[in-house]
Amino acid sequence: MPEITFASLGVDARICRNLAANGITSPTPIQALTLADALAGRDICGKAGTGSGKTLAFGVPMVQNVRRARPSQPTALVLVPTRELAKQVAEVLGQVATKLARVDVFYGGSSMDRQAKSLKRGVDIAVATPGRMIDLMERRLIDLSEVDMVVVDEADRMADMGFVPQVNKILAGTGDSRHTMLFSATLDADVTVLVRRHMVDPVTHAVPEDQPTVATMTHHFLLVDPAERLDYVERMSSGAERTLVFVRTRDSAERVAERLRGLGVDAEAFYGGLRQSARERALHRFSIGKTAVLVATDVAARGLDVLGLDLVVHYDVPEDHKAYLHRSGRTARGGAQGVVATLVPRHQAREVVRMQKVVGLDTGIVQAALGAPALAGISRGEEYSAQPYEVPERRSESSYAPPRRTGSSQWGQRGRRSGGSSARYKVR
Repeated sequence: MPEITFASLGVDARICRNLAANGITSPTPIQALTLADALAGRDICGKAGTGSGKTLAFGVPMVQNVRRARPSQPTALVLVPTRELAKQVAEVLGQVATKLARVDVFYGGSSMDRQAKSLKRGVDIAVATPGRMIDLMERRLIDLSEVDMVVVDEADRMADMGFVPQVNKILAGTGDSRHTMLFSATLDADVTVLVRRHMVDPVTHAVPEDQPTVATMTHHFLLVDPAERLDYVERMSSGAERTLVFVRTRDSAERVAERLRGLGVDAEAFYGGLRQSARERALHRFSIGKTAVLVATDVAARGLDVLGLDLVVHYDVPEDHKAYLHRSGRTARGGAQGVVATLVPRHQAREVVRMQKVVGLDTGIVQAALGAPALAGISRGEEYSAQPYEVPERRSESSYAPPRRTGSSQWGQRGRRSGGSSARYKVR
């Protein structure tokens, strides 16, 4: 069988030289599947995860087919959910487009004046987050009517983050005869809404083996006292070079990172509210190993692709199975095995068991022991065994008798102790 090369798929010789100059000589599976159709102008749904090479799968045909743009009127557009991913995509496209097309990136938190000046000079391919693109449109700094190629990247994350209405508005402002490509780790109901509305007879190409799957990870679910979660992170991360810790809010990210530093752990916070320069510095330090633990929110870490990530810790239980797989998949890159640990408070054990069933895990939950030396070996793939935790059956409503309210109760109205201030709980 003849070898599949970029040239054999129809890629221009100049682009092949640019790829080779960056050490890229052979297409990945998703590129081999999609490039010919994309170069021919067919609408495409590509199913592939982070690290699969999908940026070049849409970037190569975009650079090859892009038209020269007039001031403030780009002819190609890539929409991505986060600033970090926007920068990564623009960097990759810039390498492909050397001397062939003008690429620039547009996201919130950076200078609107600089972006407006760049558009006036002329940008052929605009890589943007939905929020910033809406801002540019509303201020009449950009005209999308000449856009005839659009990519929606990380479409499932876009839907999860509530960006679908913004994507609809942006695409409505582009050219009528538009070539549209959509790439996503999943093609579920939320994504198919975009497909039905904005694509014409799309061809679907999927590389399921590149998805983050439970089979490529070792999973640990540890029943813990919430007040001891920091200590568990400290013990587990001590055996790893790089640990990514997920929390739900930016306040939690700051607090957990600060308290880990108090325990002697080299940790930094990573969340959407950070200044862009601080985000870039934190990500760079983590990528090169100067920071051992990165404490991140879901939103900030979407699209994060760091090689050599030893351990993912769910400090806060993920909100659903999709979030679990996406978070966990940061540690299983390019077919490598990953290690994932979820810290489970007792009151969330039932929802964790339900989540395990959805993703196809029969791991169960174990009663972790903070003093166990084996905790440090989890990140290295060493076996960790402990007493299984049996989640108690939920009592039926018929067998549940609410406590009687009496005048002598120590609790007054709205949960306040009689004669005292409201109860407070110390959260670590």
